[in-house]
Amino acid sequence: MIDTIHILCVLNPSSGNGLGRQRWPAVESLLKSFNITHELFMVDDRPLAEAVFQRLQKTAPGDYDVICGIGGDGTHSQVINALMRFRAQYPELVLPPYALIPLGTGNDIAKSFGLSARENLFVSDLRRSVATIRHGADYFLDIGRMGDLHFVDAVTIGLDSRILEEHNRYKAEIIKYPLLRRLIKGNILYTYCMGLRFWNHDPIEAEIIVDGKKWYNGPVLNLIINNTRIYGGEFVICPDSFANDGLLEVVVFAGHYDYLARYLLALRNNPREIHKMAEKLGKVSSCTQGRHIMVSLSRREAVQYDGEMLTSSDKFDISVSSRAIQIKIPVESG
Repeated sequence: MIDTIHILCVLNPSSGNGLGRQRWPAVESLLKSFNITHELFMVDDRPLAEAVFQRLQKTAPGDYDVICGIGGDGTHSQVINALMRFRAQYPELVLPPYALIPLGTGNDIAKSFGLSARENLFVSDLRRSVATIRHGADYFLDIGRMGDLHFVDAVTIGLDSRILEEHNRYKAEIIKYPLLRRLIKGNILYTYCMGLRFWNHDPIEAEIIVDGKKWYNGPVLNLIINNTRIYGGEFVICPDSFANDGLLEVVVFAGHYDYLARYLLALRNNPREIHKMAEKLGKVSSCTQGRHIMVSLSRREAVQYDGEMLTSSDKFDISVSSRAIQIKIPVESG
C-alpha cells in the first residue's frame, strides 16, 4: 500500500480562459488514483499572491507534503511570489516543494521541464503532471528578482511587452462577446496584435550593465531576461540555458529583421542544428549571462514579467536568487 501524501492545490479559475476550472474534476480523479489527498484553494476575488501568502500564514509546518499550482505561467509566478515572500518573512520554516499542473495558455515554465496537459488518444500528459507530484525528482529552481517582484520565466522589455499590452486590450473587449471569445483566442489573437505593433515599434537606445561591467550600448527593439528554457510558448531563445545555474540569460534584439530571424530559428521543435544556424548566419541578437543586470533606456518602455504587465519605466535592476525554490519535475524525459 502506497502511503498517502497530502497537498494544497492552488487553482486559478480564470487561467487559460477557464481551463483550470474545467479540468479540475479530471485532476481530482487523478490525485485520488495516486493516493494523494488534497485541499483545494481557489481564488477569484483578490490578488492570488496575497491570498496564497495569507493561507500559508495559517498553516503549520508539515501540513502539506507539496504545494501544487494549477494554471498557467501567471498562476505559478504568483504562487511562487507568495512562497518567496513567506520564506523571507519566516526563514526558520521549511516550505514543501512546489509542483506544477499546466492549465494556462503559454505554459512556458512547465514546458521547460517537459510538463504539459495534453489529453488525446495518444498521450495523457495531465496524468504525467499529476504523477510528478508523487514520483517527481527534486529540482532547486533559480528565481529572478526585479524590485519587490520575483519572476520564474522571464522579464521582457520592449516589443514583446507592447504586443502583450495590445493583446490584453483586445482580449478585454472580445470577452464581452461569447461568439468572438470562441472564435478569436490564443495564438490567433496574439498573431493579430503582433501584426498591429511590429513595424510601428521603433528601437530605443539602451545601456546594459551585467555583473558590474558595461556589456551593451546601442539600439534595442526587444530585450528578454530569461530564466527558464522555453519562452513565448514555443521558443528556445537560449538552448543551453539552465534554471538552476545561478545565471539569467540576457538577449538583445537590435532591430526588426534580427527579431524575426531569431524567433523563426528558435522554434522549440526545430532540430538543434537549425537553432545554431542563426549564430552561423550572424543574424541573431546579442546574448550573455549574468547574476545582476542593470538596464538604462533613453525613454520609458513597456515591461512584463511572466506574462503580467507592469508600469513602464526607463531603468531596471534585475538579479537572481540561486536555487531559491524546490520544485518537482518528471524523472523521465518529456
